[in-house]
Amino acid sequence: MLKNATSWFPVAILLLSGCEHFKVSLAIDTTTPVLKIASQSFNREGDLILAAQAAPAQLKTVEGFLAAAPDTPELLELVAQGYIEYAFGFVEDELESQPDDSAHEASRAQLTKRATDYYDRARAYAMKIIAADSRDFGAAFGKDAATVEAAAANVDKAAVAGLFYAGMALGSAINLNRNDVARIVELPKAIALIKRAYELNPKFYNGGGAMLLGVIYSSQGKAIGGNPEQAKKYFEDAIASTDGKFLLAKVMMARFYAVVVQDRALYDKTLKEVIDASEDIYPEYKLANQIAKRRAVRYLAHAEDYF
Repeated sequence: MLKNATSWFPVAILLLSGCEHFKVSLAIDTTTPVLKIASQSFNREGDLILAAQAAPAQLKTVEGFLAAAPDTPELLELVAQGYIEYAFGFVEDELESQPDDSAHEASRAQLTKRATDYYDRARAYAMKIIAADSRDFGAAFGKDAATVEAAAANVDKAAVAGLFYAGMALGSAINLNRNDVARIVELPKAIALIKRAYELNPKFYNGGGAMLLGVIYSSQGKAIGGNPEQAKKYFEDAIASTDGKFLLAKVMMARFYAVVVQDRALYDKTLKEVIDASEDIYPEYKLANQIAKRRAVRYLAHAEDYF
């Protein structure tokens, strides 16, 4: 009897292991749709203080589920998006609000590092989405920009979220670390990712691809490699994709395009439009619009710094 019982022990372990795996899979399958709905509800929040305090807990909850099922595309997208939005909407916002003096140098450095770390995390998660569609993309990404562009051309629409969030995270980290040559040389790769996402779905993330390309092409003047005319077209495309309801596209157009071409009238007019817009102009993205309004107020108050 003892011998027979012992021979069954490995089988019992396998059955128990399989049962636990089934329980985890079932939990992930049933919880993921709820987490997506929770994310949509969060986007409707209009209180910036409440959102800033709630965001880390919500983000870590989703990341916890992802730890149990690391290849779940929906969870990867939620976490990549969540880290980008938290970094941009709250950490970078606080960074921009810091006085540009020696007394706040340490604080600015700390906030820059935090935002950069969050962008890097987001990119890592987004790259996993792309890898599920194209296994060779990770290896291609380690090579030159031309190789990345060619590899991105073979990525299908199913991975548009991965392309967009990886490109946005990479570009945002570069923007925060303009003195880091190792990051600066990666900008063409970010452009390749964002362009491919834009080609696959121009309206993804409220025309986010066009908005990001507008920012990139208007971040510097034409004499040193920028393309303000092309940037304007991208911004107009981004704004049109939501009939002007996603206010962040207008704020970015004012902050980058209007500044680089030194059009003060456009700058003032666009930011005032954002400030005066109804808080319920786009209920599905009320939080993003509140963040846009806060930036519009700050940029308008500091107009003399840009003109």
